[in-house]
Amino acid sequence: MTTDSVPHPSSASDILTKLAEALDDLDSVVRSFESTDAKLASICTRVVTAVPGADAAGVTVLRDGAAVTAASTEAFVLAIDAAQYEHGEGPCIDAAVERTMVRADLARATTRWPAFVRAIDRVDVTSFLSAPITAGDDYIGALSLYGHHGHDFDTVDEEALRVYVHAAQSVLSADHRADQAERRTAGFAAAMESRAAIEQAKGALMVALGVSADKAFDLLLWRSQTTNVKVRDLAEQFVADLATLDTAPTTFADDLGNMLMTVHQRVIGP
Repeated sequence: MTTDSVPHPSSASDILTKLAEALDDLDSVVRSFESTDAKLASICTRVVTAVPGADAAGVTVLRDGAAVTAASTEAFVLAIDAAQYEHGEGPCIDAAVERTMVRADLARATTRWPAFVRAIDRVDVTSFLSAPITAGDDYIGALSLYGHHGHDFDTVDEEALRVYVHAAQSVLSADHRADQAERRTAGFAAAMESRAAIEQAKGALMVALGVSADKAFDLLLWRSQTTNVKVRDLAEQFVADLATLDTAPTTFADDLGNMLMTVHQRVIGP
């Protein structure tokens, strides 16, 4: 659905010059310590400046199964995006789902996305250009440009947009990797806490009942299977129960054994 209008040489030259100047600037944005959405907002601002005829830009990403506008340069972009999300059609939707560049003037947009165009009939936008963003399975979306009357996006504009899409993908990929690392760290910490509780419970059983480490774990596993309570939860509760003991050494083993047999009753369910 593209229209391959031939750009004026001066226009193409201007765009390519601005792109060359923008590369170092985009790299500094990607490497900054700003939030992901702040970086995307900076990229949107720069692409509007670099592409003639682009009056606004926005980034749509799919997060938790829903399309959201992560960054935009103008308030009317939010209205345009909301109409696309509501009707399930539009340039950024097609770019994100089909993973291809989408370019249209108002006439073509009316034919392809009639419900969307009707929904934005009061918004002064007549040209659309959207490029897909892919940066890990959790981040699929689009970087979109919108233009008012007097300019239709062309193939040079497409190439310019690709440069900024690459920067946006770098930002989202870094954010994706950071989220994954944080989840792995949290999971590792939780696993270490669970292992510590199990080891403490095993140690108490070994001392009190005079059994080996393997036998102590077998006892915990046996209680887990017969009560349908996770070993981790049993061990954590068992260690907590140990702190409440205040008995003479001669009855410690009996009390410990009774505690093991009833520990599942004190585990709070999920």
